Amino acid sequence: MKKLLLLACVGIALAGCKKKAEPEPIVELAPVSSDHKWYYFTNDNIVQIQLPQVSKLQSLKPWTENLRVSDANTNTLGKGFMLVNRLGVLLLEEKEAPVLLHDVQLFGSSTADDLVFAKDIPYFTLYRSTFFNKTITNVPNTDTNRAYLVRVSQENRMLYPALTYGDMGVPANAEIVSSIFDGESWLAAVKTTDEERTRFEYKQWKPLMDLDAMQPTTKEGKITVRYTSEETFYSAHAPEAFAQAPSRLKSLLAAIPDDFAFSISCYTAGGASPRMYTHGEDGTNATALIADGWICAVFSDGTTYFNGALKGREILVGGNNMAFRLPKLPKDYYYTHFCISGDYFAVGWEESSFYKTGRSGILVVDLGKVLYNKEYYAAD
Repeated sequence: MKKLLLLACVGIALAGCKKKAEPEPIVELAPVSSDHKWYYFTNDNIVQIQLPQVSKLQSLKPWTENLRVSDANTNTLGKGFMLVNRLGVLLLEEKEAPVLLHDVQLFGSSTADDLVFAKDIPYFTLYRSTFFNKTITNVPNTDTNRAYLVRVSQENRMLYPALTYGDMGVPANAEIVSSIFDGESWLAAVKTTDEERTRFEYKQWKPLMDLDAMQPTTKEGKITVRYTSEETFYSAHAPEAFAQAPSRLKSLLAAIPDDFAFSISCYTAGGASPRMYTHGEDGTNATALIADGWICAVFSDGTTYFNGALKGREILVGGNNMAFRLPKLPKDYYYTHFCISGDYFAVGWEESSFYKTGRSGILVVDLGKVLYNKEYYAAD
């Protein structure tokens, strides 16, 4: 029986050192297996398939304009949320099959990004790319009630606009193309395009009431907003050296060789915007998620590291790190954002070519079968 690779906290299995034996290969999950299911995105749904390469062809488009998992996280109660650009929000509620919250009005012509949590409630932002979407270039949007910040209600399975472009004081020919939330206040990059030039301004804002109490119309008294500097915005967004990463993340990835370059976005379950950490230059992309009971990191090739215990289960293998590889994807396909709910792990996959994406979907893995089945791994 194939076995998962156990990694001691000191990192003996993968990194090795000059006088150590060669590490064992990481076990790769089979492309088709009872422990996982593949799904792909259509313009109005999520459909189960056998493999990504047999999904319906999707033309390559800029990443802002195409279907794809644009962000994901897990809240502190263990429910998973995946933001799917141009489609909606996927809920993973300790069940294998995700639930789609589809909203044509909100998602039809806007790019969805920046999934964060405030008081454990998920929010995300919307904007329209004037660079890639030529149909809206130089066409002023006079709707001051156009949604900027949207709340996800898990209880009602609905999406509720909370803040508008009018609330932010953004002109008709501008878009809020990036937002950062630190848990208390927000930073926003505003891109203004006219016939002569494109310019950026930066704003900082704070809510004057609970975000979940905000109405979906422009109204005074919802927020305080002021201009800030480019330096302030980019210092909050700038990557840091991996040496500055949280200790749990450094421990999880301690077995990675020093000469392996990567950049990793680190999320906190139910938290604010992620932080980016880099190890070397021009490295492999990865995403990490830190929850109270576990930590997981996924690299774009599917290499996955896990430590801790799934909800309601015992701590795995005495607290040692575990590593395995998700099923191999076709050439030019990559794994992206992920979340975990109960035993179930959902990760985005997409076909990618520079700044464009094509086919996309998610893989849902039953980690209870993979991590807690002792036939999969050795305890020595």
